[in-house]
Amino acid sequence: MFTLPHHVEFLSDDWLAEAGRFLEQETRVRKERLGGRPFSISERFADAPPHLKLPGDVAGWAMRYDGERVEVSRDFDAAADVVVEGDYQAALMSAQFVGVLAPGGAAEMRRERDHLFGKEAVRVKGALADEQAGQLLGALHDHMARRTVENPDLAHRAARLGLSGKIREMEDQGYTVVERAISPTFADEVRAAILREIRLLSAPAMMWSLYHGREFERLAVNPKLMTLIDASLGRGAVIASLASTVRGPGKGTIGLHTDYIHVPEPYPEFALTGVGVWSFEDWTVAAGPTWLVPGSHRMRRGPKPGEARNGGVPIEMPKGSVVFFTHGVWHWQGDRSDPGERVALHAHFNRGILRSLEPKRIDPQLLHRNPPRLGEMLGEDDMFDKMSAEGRDYLRGRYMGELLTFTQERKKAILEGAV
Repeated sequence: MFTLPHHVEFLSDDWLAEAGRFLEQETRVRKERLGGRPFSISERFADAPPHLKLPGDVAGWAMRYDGERVEVSRDFDAAADVVVEGDYQAALMSAQFVGVLAPGGAAEMRRERDHLFGKEAVRVKGALADEQAGQLLGALHDHMARRTVENPDLAHRAARLGLSGKIREMEDQGYTVVERAISPTFADEVRAAILREIRLLSAPAMMWSLYHGREFERLAVNPKLMTLIDASLGRGAVIASLASTVRGPGKGTIGLHTDYIHVPEPYPEFALTGVGVWSFEDWTVAAGPTWLVPGSHRMRRGPKPGEARNGGVPIEMPKGSVVFFTHGVWHWQGDRSDPGERVALHAHFNRGILRSLEPKRIDPQLLHRNPPRLGEMLGEDDMFDKMSAEGRDYLRGRYMGELLTFTQERKKAILEGAV
């Protein structure tokens, strides 16, 4: 419903058609390796988004290889060699993960999915006895993951991710905290990557973090943070900056401010920017967290020189959490009395019509090893970034216009408590 021609929604008719095309091609190419050995897989997921118009909002499919030919259908096959069932949104998180054939890739995919949705959200029964069949299905997974977009229904997605109340809180207070948005293991991996890269730079901070390792790419497409960004900035929001920081004990060095650089006052009633600050250890007052002034976005201005920090609150949250603030909320960096280093990453996004703070660098290999969502935040779906001498890309213009309108409609339903 809401895709560009080279993208698909998970388990839509177009998704099935592309999966069938890929499997027909690959079974011919791999025929000798497959050795005429038949195998099958079938999947069925409940609570699919209503706009897909699937019977009972259940999305299913099956593929069968008889040793010569492959068949793909919408029918669920409970007798398949491998049967996968569960929740649509949880399965979609896996379906957007590129890299299941890489060492440790499949385990990482399951770890983060299970962390957000629980181990019973996606259940697998059976197994493939043939290694070559497993390699084929792994290649199919990654091929489709590079093309599979996020669920465009903001209200449906937010409800499945447990974020409806967080979005309402964000609109009321100007910020919200999502606790444990990534697993403790992933938090440790990102923390280690930041320290590794910053020590190579011999600097207290690192801009352009996206291009410094796989850990940053994975973090950038976190579904919980991206859902808050969609609700605040609309679809097509672009990375303004992914900045990693390391700081030791001492006074905070960043005073009271907003992130609306060169924005005239009064600030607009809609959000221009939003920042998600990730914690890679527990944040307490002693850790030197970000402090925010709840509701300060309603003043629609920045703080005056010397203005008091009245009403500020410290953001305390466990490791692997993210605080997202938007609408020009007042904030500052707290003092740190704990020993050791506070390691954080500031994921700063701008509404799609604005330019980014860091120059965008389009790396084809980076796009190839990630789902379309990362390309969207780098301007790949924007008609202006795709402008040529012949003019604007009106296909992308129509697509993004429809997606923005749908997102706004579904956000209204969230704020009205309809979902």
